[in-house]
Amino acid sequence: MSVMSAIAHPHDLLRLTGATGAAALDDTLPDWAAASLAACPWGVVRRAPHRPGFIPVGVRGSERWQRHAVLVPAGAVTRSVSPEELRERRPHLSPLSATLSAVALRLAAELEGDVAWGPVGSVGFELATGAPVTHPGSDLDLLIRTPRRLERTRAARLAAAFAALPIAVDCQLETPSGGVALAEWARPDGPVLARTDHGPRLLNDPWAPA
Repeated sequence: MSVMSAIAHPHDLLRLTGATGAAALDDTLPDWAAASLAACPWGVVRRAPHRPGFIPVGVRGSERWQRHAVLVPAGAVTRSVSPEELRERRPHLSPLSATLSAVALRLAAELEGDVAWGPVGSVGFELATGAPVTHPGSDLDLLIRTPRRLERTRAARLAAAFAALPIAVDCQLETPSGGVALAEWARPDGPVLARTDHGPRLLNDPWAPA
């Protein structure tokens, strides 16, 4: 397994070689996906089974429905940007920028700075690539890496604080068992849905040893 495929994590943004082009990714790329990669050769790491030497990547187009899954050869990746590398940057739309700043302050206060987090989704894509893909109706998608258990009471405080912001915030926790929605873990009890490389799993505690 290559170094790149070993360190690629879900939600990382990958810049692909221009010489590789659409042919190196998939012989059956939709026209819109090929055009999108030609204009902005970036993809986002997704959760999916994959063979050694390849990285599961999602290609996005200009429309919300335009999402295409491909397996990218690790050698086609020239740069990797993680969500936490983007946390100090701000999107071009001021409401999103202000909301991201408010999120940063809340996380610093609630988690005492001991946490890796960053924007994902359209905001993360814009900040990594420079392509202005956000619009006035865009949500702010966030990823918080939580290798250690986040108590549900603390998760509930974060969820309430985010819900009070003027822009909708969709936050996912990256746990040892996979991705879990903050809003689900913020409930007083009950199982949560964890997104894994092999599909969704219903878990009572995503930090429990496998």
